[in-house]
Amino acid sequence: MLDLPVRTEGGAEIAPAAVGFEKDTTAPGATARPRGLGLAGRVLVITIGFVLMAMALFYVTRLAAFRETWLHNKLAAAGTAVQAFDAAGPSEMPPELARKLLASVGVKSISIRTPSGERVLAVPGEPLAEAHPVNLDSETFLDSVGAAFHTLLAKPGTLIRVTDESSLDEPGIAVTLDEAPLIAALWRVSHTFLNIALMIAAVVTCVLWIALWQMVLRPVRRLTSNIIGFGEHPQDVSRMIAPSGRQDEIGRAETALAAMQGSLAHELAQRKRLAELGMAVARINHDLRNMLTAAQLISDRLATIPDPLAQRLAPRLVATLDRAIQFCQATLTYGAAREQPPNRRQFDLSELVRQVTESARAENDGAIEYHVDIPPRFEIYADPDQILRVIENLSRNAAQALMAKGPRDDRPKAIRFASIRTEGVALIEISDTGPGFPADQGERIFEPFHKSTSEIGAGLGLAIAADLVSRNGGAIALAPAKADDFYCGARFLIKLPTPERVLRKSSPALPQT
Repeated sequence: MLDLPVRTEGGAEIAPAAVGFEKDTTAPGATARPRGLGLAGRVLVITIGFVLMAMALFYVTRLAAFRETWLHNKLAAAGTAVQAFDAAGPSEMPPELARKLLASVGVKSISIRTPSGERVLAVPGEPLAEAHPVNLDSETFLDSVGAAFHTLLAKPGTLIRVTDESSLDEPGIAVTLDEAPLIAALWRVSHTFLNIALMIAAVVTCVLWIALWQMVLRPVRRLTSNIIGFGEHPQDVSRMIAPSGRQDEIGRAETALAAMQGSLAHELAQRKRLAELGMAVARINHDLRNMLTAAQLISDRLATIPDPLAQRLAPRLVATLDRAIQFCQATLTYGAAREQPPNRRQFDLSELVRQVTESARAENDGAIEYHVDIPPRFEIYADPDQILRVIENLSRNAAQALMAKGPRDDRPKAIRFASIRTEGVALIEISDTGPGFPADQGERIFEPFHKSTSEIGAGLGLAIAADLVSRNGGAIALAPAKADDFYCGARFLIKLPTPERVLRKSSPALPQT
């Protein structure tokens, strides 16, 4: 009983443009360098901007805090000064003493609010201009920030009246003062902070820039340069990126890029070899055709030999030479010229396999046993010449493996051909007693130039077989070998349409009664 083959189509052609093999060098700006700042420059500008913004926010809060502290200190100094006289007493402080006291505090006047009333300490005879009220306890953070900048830009000689809420058991104090000393102090703080901020910004920017350069920018630039360089010459294997071994996202990107470049270089090398092979076949086409014509004339003479074996094999030899001459005249090469469309028709597979086995026995001098388990008149619908090439390739590969490496477990050298019909298709199995394929080669044996059985050939047999089977509407797959089966080597399963299936598809459906 045969296993159903895996639904894998062999020999599918992919356009070079679909996988990026071709590069449009005529496109405008294809090789032009990008204008403006690069990624490194943009990151540097953004880093400097964020550092300056952080320092600016710190400066705003520092300026507002300094103003509030400065005013609170004035209120505290005024409270200490008023303890020099009795705030509740009826006596007045002498003018000279009041002037010295106000000068030591640095204010124009001091007001003391007590439960019995309000007392004002000021220089007698000096009228006070209208002052802008400032209540420190009622200011929010935004109010404090706005007041700090308003003070920083205020005109000289501006007076303010600063008050602070007090508890019930303490007298309330309010002072009137000129903002000029506060303005000068705020400017000094601004200049000092500017120098410190520039130094901090420079240090933070340098450290952050070096960290970003080492961890992100330089690896990204390396990736970009490698992609551009590899894209210019993808055939040059030395331009492939070497992963740095990092475990982060950039390291995974390097590993993925190396794998992609390796696969692309492998595909391009295969296509280059295909092109070289097609050029070589085109050059030797004329001479090979002449040689085959001469061999055809000699084979015609073989038919006159009275030997029964020669008379039976001579027509087959003539037919083989005719096909070879047709191939040469059409310059049929894999990958260089186009394969002719299949001439699909109904034919007997058992007769075709019998021809293959007779020729193989004569070629191997009986060193390999051939077993055919195909029922008589087992008809399929395909191009017989192309299917003959497929079976010859698979049979020759199996014979080469048996002759070069020997059978497995001291079994005799044998190849089997079997077939059944199932679900409207024909399943053909070609198996042997050879060593089989390694597990890591199962997915690559149908690739061009993959030498699976011998180092002598070009490595195109299985690739050509897969392409021909696909052109005839079928599929080919390497099936897993059965350990308990006598033919435990390589097992190929070919699925091809049968005449019944083709007739059923082409015939219109009959009306149901």
